[in-house]
Amino acid sequence: MVTVSERVDILYASRTDRGRLREINEDSVHAESFRTGGGDKAQDWLLLAIADGVGGHQRGEWASRKAVGVLARELPRLHKRMEPKEALEAACKAANESTWRDASSSGLNGAATTLVVALLDPHNLWWANVGDSRAYLVREGLAEQLTEDHSWVEEEVRAGRMTPEEARSSDRRHVITRSVGFTDSVEVDVGGPVRLLAGQRLVLCSDGLYDLVADDEICAAADSMTPLDAATRLVDLANERGGPDNISVIVCSIDGAAASARPAVPRETVQQEAASPAPWPLLLGLALFLAVVAAAAVLVLAT
Repeated sequence: MVTVSERVDILYASRTDRGRLREINEDSVHAESFRTGGGDKAQDWLLLAIADGVGGHQRGEWASRKAVGVLARELPRLHKRMEPKEALEAACKAANESTWRDASSSGLNGAATTLVVALLDPHNLWWANVGDSRAYLVREGLAEQLTEDHSWVEEEVRAGRMTPEEARSSDRRHVITRSVGFTDSVEVDVGGPVRLLAGQRLVLCSDGLYDLVADDEICAAADSMTPLDAATRLVDLANERGGPDNISVIVCSIDGAAASARPAVPRETVQQEAASPAPWPLLLGLALFLAVVAAAAVLVLAT
């Protein structure tokens, strides 16, 4: 599935794919704008999310759709009375509680999902995550991973008991230590705000992508292509390398005046500066005039 949309200064595209080996796609992708306030206080927001379901036997598919649905419903409502970081955390926790409750009452024990979320206004970015789906911020050839993986291997790496190279080849690299819906409560990582700059790219993805496509390849595609071309290229790369898992990605480009570029000089100031001549030619002319007058006075006195 491919989704493309454009806001005034933000263009984004998403792709989700079953991959080459999985029978169903247990990933869910969400991209939607919403508005808070009204009149002069109206504010546009963009919500992006990827959920990678776990649990098997269609439990993961159900959990990812459930979590994203609750998130999309609750975040705009919570945002009316909370700051962005607080609203993100509360919405993710609401998604966890609702998914866990419905799974428990429906015989879907073990259904759970990762969840990575980005919230943008025209100037700033906030994010939240549970599990090992990722968010990257790309600018000028460098990709910064904003999120921290909640996985067994990453915890081993952070503790110094495993190298990153060992983590990438470990049989336990897909074991996550946090998920949405597995228990009645969950800890949510939240971050931001980060000031948006023209030329930046935001990438959200599931492990079906970054397991097979290196960070520098994600960076290169996002930095040099349109969001749709980048999303398509990245999914194709993962499939070309075997596509053993579901693959999901959202690529978002930040451009235009709404981004936090250096403020322009007001036109009135530019015109005023251009119309105001420098004082030195006037002073020099005055000095020459006075010198001529003084010389004439000396001649008159001499005669």
